[in-house]
Amino acid sequence: MKLALFSATIYTGSQHSLWAEALLIEDNRIAAVGNTADIEQLMDSRTRFLSLPGRLITPGLVDGHCHFVNQGVLLQRVDLRGTVSLGSCQEKISQTVKATAPGDWIVGRGWDQHRWPEGREPTAKDLDALTPDHPIMMTRVCGHSIWVNSLALSIAGITADTPDPPGGYIEKDPATNEPTGIIRESFEMITSCLPCMKPENMRKAALAAQKEALSLGITAVHTCEGLPEWQVLSQMETDGHLKIRVYHLLHPEDVEAADAGDIHPDFPRDHLWFNHVKLYADGSLGSGTAYLHAPYEGEPDNCGIPFLSLSQLQEKIEYAYGRNCNVAIHAIGDRAVTNCLQAIGNARSKYPGPHRDRIEHVQLFRPDDLELFRKLEITASVQPVFLLSDKEVATLKWGRQRCRYAYAWKTLLDDGIRIQFGSDAPVEPINPLLGIQAELQRSAVSSRKSDDWVTHGSLTLPECISACTLQPAWTSNRENDLGTIEPGKLADLTVFHQNLFQVPAAGWHDIEVDLTIVNGEIVFQKAPYPALRKITI
Repeated sequence: MKLALFSATIYTGSQHSLWAEALLIEDNRIAAVGNTADIEQLMDSRTRFLSLPGRLITPGLVDGHCHFVNQGVLLQRVDLRGTVSLGSCQEKISQTVKATAPGDWIVGRGWDQHRWPEGREPTAKDLDALTPDHPIMMTRVCGHSIWVNSLALSIAGITADTPDPPGGYIEKDPATNEPTGIIRESFEMITSCLPCMKPENMRKAALAAQKEALSLGITAVHTCEGLPEWQVLSQMETDGHLKIRVYHLLHPEDVEAADAGDIHPDFPRDHLWFNHVKLYADGSLGSGTAYLHAPYEGEPDNCGIPFLSLSQLQEKIEYAYGRNCNVAIHAIGDRAVTNCLQAIGNARSKYPGPHRDRIEHVQLFRPDDLELFRKLEITASVQPVFLLSDKEVATLKWGRQRCRYAYAWKTLLDDGIRIQFGSDAPVEPINPLLGIQAELQRSAVSSRKSDDWVTHGSLTLPECISACTLQPAWTSNRENDLGTIEPGKLADLTVFHQNLFQVPAAGWHDIEVDLTIVNGEIVFQKAPYPALRKITI
């Protein structure tokens, strides 16, 4: 079948010809791009067409860093994102308590004490007041701390005498030494007590996440999850139910387990593949565990937590290289970024490559590290939507002076470093326009003089679109098939109801996606929408 799209503004992202008004899809690939007359000459009795006046067509948008299945899981759990007080969190949790049988776990995510007027972290007692009969675990928005009630602590056997777990710590009351209900970075003592998610429930979560993502114009995601999620997605593809493309970043233990199966780098399927091993160098800003060269403001003894020593990080990287994989390393603090660069450089002396490594988040860096960043050709996989939630916390914890090199994507790009965008959903909403809008509106994001560092250099809209299309295609080894609208490439397209280039970013709140096309198939269309018409020759 052929599908022609007419009368639109087409932003191709191609260096050869940036703009067009019509295109032709044949089977699952772009057959031609040009003006209406060019495309009309190629139409025949197999061609169906849509006229799309006023619409903008871009290459299919990619979320370059998320936790895809977990985004779907959150849709089925308590979603505390956006809550503005401890009381509003308690109210949401109470609603779930009423609908949950006694003894069953209540699980959710999204609290952020920095948004609350209470000015403190929550405690187990704040949850104990809601129910004596349900163990509760609420993950912080960043995913690096959990908040549990006394029943959950009891089930896990956590007491005043319990030592900190490897790589994490249990917050304890300095007066009584009793656990407060906050645990940072290492949660297995609690999570091991939760009932395992059944594959059928994980599949429901994946389908829910897919439905949401496709409705937002997302044609592919780079997801950081484990082997169980991979297996569910793999079965969905086998069954023909995986409509979105998924590039999977696997943990080292999952790669090792996969060695015995049919999973290997560049797994030969069209919608599901992997080539990066996901590692962690530090924690998060909000939890105060991002690893820094100098202490946090007002915390002279806290430089954050290094998840791995430099030698351990190098060993993990060499493990990945030895299996023909690249690495994607979580690093938020400036010292974590430095350690990543040094460890990658050391590992490449044994495994020279070529490599397409990436550092995830890069929320703070030192200018001294830019040269090595560029020399190693590492991609900065960043989340501009964090500007909306982190600006005040960054100023508070890192200080205005240090923040000159916080969230400074333009500085990286101008220095020749590749940039790709992601949402880190479910940490933040998966909507890609929110991140692009935050990046384009840096001056609006900064509301206080102390946060004026936010306004340093903004990417342009074409640079933002590239960060959501061509760059993630490159890091996933698919730039020959994806990332731009050119003849021969796979037909992954996002169709916006209005032209983003003609509407100021402040007015994007009402812009919707009309169509999402993956592999030449319309996988989402906003109803009502005119039916495809068949040409008569």
